Amino acid sequence: MNRSEIVGVLLLYGFGEKETPMMLSWKIRYLDKTDKRFKDRYLELNTESLEPAARAAVELIVESKSSRTERGILKFRHLFVERTLEEVSVGCNVADSLTSVFLHDYFEDETGREISRNEMARIMTGSPTAIAIPPGAKQHDIDLMLAEPKPVPLVEVSLSADEVRLLGYFVRDLKEMLNSTFMKDSPAQLTWSAGNVTVETAASDDEIRSFVTIFRRLYMRGDPASFLNAVTIFAKALADHSRGKWVAGTAQEYQQILESAPDCRPFIAPGTCTFTTKRLIDVFLYTQYAHQPDADRQRQFLECLTELRGNRDLLTGMFLTEMWKLALVVGNAGRVVAGWFTNYCNHHRVSPDVLASLSDQHPGLGAVEKDKDRRARLLQQKTVQLADELWQLAGCPNGGSALYLAQAREQLMNAVAGNAAQAN
Repeated sequence: MNRSEIVGVLLLYGFGEKETPMMLSWKIRYLDKTDKRFKDRYLELNTESLEPAARAAVELIVESKSSRTERGILKFRHLFVERTLEEVSVGCNVADSLTSVFLHDYFEDETGREISRNEMARIMTGSPTAIAIPPGAKQHDIDLMLAEPKPVPLVEVSLSADEVRLLGYFVRDLKEMLNSTFMKDSPAQLTWSAGNVTVETAASDDEIRSFVTIFRRLYMRGDPASFLNAVTIFAKALADHSRGKWVAGTAQEYQQILESAPDCRPFIAPGTCTFTTKRLIDVFLYTQYAHQPDADRQRQFLECLTELRGNRDLLTGMFLTEMWKLALVVGNAGRVVAGWFTNYCNHHRVSPDVLASLSDQHPGLGAVEKDKDRRARLLQQKTVQLADELWQLAGCPNGGSALYLAQAREQLMNAVAGNAAQAN
C-alpha cells in the first residue's frame, strides 16, 4: 500500500478537518383551515445550536438524502425555527453557505401537523368523501382509486401447473431485480460542463451488468415468465376485478413508454430523437450486454449515436435512465402480482416448481471481505490503536486519544511508506 492509498483510506474514515455547521432552510406549503387558503411557512436551523448527537444526526440525514430517506428529517422538525420571509432573506445574505431542505408531497396545516392530499381535498370541498388525484396519475390509477372495494378473487381461481411455474419464475426474478444495487440507487447523473455531457453512476459496471441480466429476463417478451406474460396470466385470473384492470393498465403504460421517444431534457430538446425507447434499450442489450452485435444491430446503435451528435455519455445515460424507469413500472405492478400469487399459493397449498435464485441457495456469496476493504479496516484500527498509545504516553491529557489521531496517522503513513521503500 503506497502513501496515496493510505491517505485515501484515512480520509474515508474521517480523519480530516472539523466539519463546519450547516445553515438549513426549509420552505413548507401548508393549508390554513381557518380560511381554506394555502400559504408558505419558512423554517431555519443552524446545526451549531444543537447538541453533538442531534447535530450529527441532522447533518447526516441532509447530506445522505435520497428519495427513500428524505422523510427522516421529519423527526427533527421540532428543532427548526419559523422565520418571516424578510428574516430568511437577511439570513441568506449573512450565512457562509445555505442548504435547502425539501420533501416531495409534504404538506402541513396551520398548526404544523402533516396532512394528506385527501385531507386537504375534504377541507377545501367540505365533503367527507372527497379524494385528491395525485399529480401525474394515469387513467388506470384513477379508476383504481374510484373503484368500489371488492374482495380479490382467490378461492375461485384455478391456475394451471404451467401458469403457477411461470408466475413463480416471474416473482423470483422480480425479487432479484428489486434487490439489485442499480435499482436502489439513482440510475445515472448527467452533468453539463464546458459544452460536454458526462455520465456518472453510483452502481459499478459489474453491478449494472448484473441488473441488465435480470431486467432482460423480465423485458424480453419471448421469455416465458416476462413481465407482459405474467400480466396476461394475472389479468385473466382476476377477470374484471379493479386490481387486475390496474395491472393491465400499468402494462399498457409500460408498452407506451417503449413505443415513445426517450426523454432527456434539458440535455436534448423534445423531438430530437426519432428512435424509440425500445430501440434504445434493444441496441444496448444486443451490442453491449447480452450478445455480440450483428451488422444490423451495430448500425442501429451508431444511428442512435449519430442523432445525439456522437455523445456516447448522453446515449448511455439515456439508456440507463429509461431502463430504470421501466423497471420502476414493472416493480409497481409486479409487487401486486407477487402479493396475490403468494396468497394464492398459500390458500391452494401449491408450491411453484422453480429453481431458486443462487443468492437464496448460497448465502455465502459475497460474504468474504474484499482485500481492499480488509486493508482499509485494519489500517483504521491500527491508527486508532496508535493514537491511544500516544495519548497514554503523553499522560492521558484532557480531550482523549482523538487529539493524537493526526499524529498517529502521520507516523503510521511514514512507517508503512518507509518499509515499502526498503522492500523495493
